[in-house]
Amino acid sequence: MDTEFITVFDIISALIWSVLLLIIVGYKKSNNVPVSLKSYFIPSYLFRSLFGVLFALAYIFILGGGDTKAYFQGANTLNNLFVKSPLLYLESMWSDPSSLLLSKHFDSITGYPPSWIYKEKEGWFVCKIASVLSLITFKSYFAMTLIIAYFSFSSSFRLLSLIEKLKLHSTRNLVFAFLLIPSVGFWCSGLSKDSIVLIATMYLLWAAFEVLINLNPLKFKNILLILLCVYVIYSIRPFMLMAISAPLFLSFGTRLTRRFESNWTIKTLLRSVYVVIGLASIYFFMTSPYILTLINEATIIKDDFTSNDIYTGKKYDIGIVDFSLFGLIKSLPIVVFYGFYRPFITESLTPTLFLNGIESLIFMFLTLKFFISKNIIKKLRMLSKNELLLFAILFAVILSFIAAFTSVIFGVLVRIRSILLPFLVLILTIKLSDKDNITETKELE
Repeated sequence: MDTEFITVFDIISALIWSVLLLIIVGYKKSNNVPVSLKSYFIPSYLFRSLFGVLFALAYIFILGGGDTKAYFQGANTLNNLFVKSPLLYLESMWSDPSSLLLSKHFDSITGYPPSWIYKEKEGWFVCKIASVLSLITFKSYFAMTLIIAYFSFSSSFRLLSLIEKLKLHSTRNLVFAFLLIPSVGFWCSGLSKDSIVLIATMYLLWAAFEVLINLNPLKFKNILLILLCVYVIYSIRPFMLMAISAPLFLSFGTRLTRRFESNWTIKTLLRSVYVVIGLASIYFFMTSPYILTLINEATIIKDDFTSNDIYTGKKYDIGIVDFSLFGLIKSLPIVVFYGFYRPFITESLTPTLFLNGIESLIFMFLTLKFFISKNIIKKLRMLSKNELLLFAILFAVILSFIAAFTSVIFGVLVRIRSILLPFLVLILTIKLSDKDNITETKELE
């Protein structure tokens, strides 16, 4: 166990921040939370915080630190750099890592960041974000974890609150989807890339759906929020922007088409335009230098992970040998299946994967229940006409394909795909209106 993670001062700082965060949560419950969600608010926050702490403890006692240790150490060296020279700290925050800047910014006084994390641009960006938390928590690992868990909860709850007004799902199912899925709580509430990407994604989608669903004007502060979230996601996992932007475009198209529901000619023309643009975008994206590079890198990583015994953990093989556009499309069903439902319970008999195995059973049960429902046709029609549900299914399919195609190791797969799980639950737990089985989003007041 690394003693730098657990010290008396670290525990004191964590206790102080836990009290401050509880005060904030209590205030928000009293003033900002809808009545229908008040009873879930504090328990859900405590659930997310608990899993954030469990993530921290698992990496300290079971996994020996891992990448979260490197982020913590990198953040603390930036903290030391701020104390030494705020100007150099700002220069480091706005610059890409390089050997020249490494020697300029860090020395025996500040300490040196882990070399492998400094060389990885995405990992070093996480250290930059964590350095702000390091400053305000006085280098407390557990206090930083609690703050990240709070924002993971808060961002998810904000999107949940918006979707709850649509009355497309029961409140319990929505709370489970966005706040109580154990693996999402575990992988997305600690000091990790997954947590920061989830926070940025939830805030980005909330700001976008405010316009798409609520039809509210796009406020300046929301524009800034969207730009910030896009920047954060691009800096850590660029492929997430593709998984978000394409479904959002089609969702906006669905909303626009509904304005001309009574005009068959315009409606058909608009839908044709969206289909053509969508297919063209897919073709140009799949044949672009970026995706070709991604496929080549994924192939190399796959071969390396499969044959190299250094990489521990249970592995899988999706069996793709044809990496052409047609080959990728042909493999879509099996790869998406892997992304949604693997690892199976028999493949999850380890401390960090056991929850995922149980969840896979639950998701397979929900999927079976969805397809054998007597209202399956109406539900499928709702999925195609409702912009929120259309986004959910497209986002889940795209991200599951990317996660399963590039991961090879189950431990990596469950982390990348954790963000899609709330949207998978949205798809599988939709309810039809008791009155007339409405298939369109209700307009909000």
